Amino acid sequence: MPIALGKVQKHIRKKKGSLSALGDRDVKRVSRAALREKKLKHHATLRQHERENDYVRYGFMKVLVKDATEPLTIEQLREYISQWVHRNDPELERFESERRPGRPPTTKHLALKNRIEKELDEFRTGYKVPDLTTMENVKALQQWDGTEGSLAQITFIHVAKDPVPATVEADSKMEE
Repeated sequence: MPIALGKVQKHIRKKKGSLSALGDRDVKRVSRAALREKKLKHHATLRQHERENDYVRYGFMKVLVKDATEPLTIEQLREYISQWVHRNDPELERFESERRPGRPPTTKHLALKNRIEKELDEFRTGYKVPDLTTMENVKALQQWDGTEGSLAQITFIHVAKDPVPATVEADSKMEE
């Protein structure tokens, strides 16, 4: 188990008295611990950013079922996911129309294009959304307060754009 930077510094201070005159071995320990701390903080911010994107997605679903009195079908879920995935298409078209021929795209244009492609690929393979096919989940999403802790009350499913029937795959395996 890696030791945190503070513990490494404390251990070296206890041994040497200060951090001002370190030997090579101790410098390496402190620098490794500092790099480890930096890497952990970076990954934590990436995870937090992904969670925030998911919360926005779940908030969109919450707005959709705000006044719902019955659960949705899978087809309705696919339609709403498609609306969500294509929400930035007008802005992408604007970027592409403003770009002069032969010029590279701007950073914002590339970031938007990459985000749309990522969401389309996720939708093709299976988009993670709250399971709104049951009334219990619809009610739980309506009462969701926007925090991570209250998401434990909601079950999630992966909805793909074009599902492959499971019976076709099972029949082909049986014939072999």
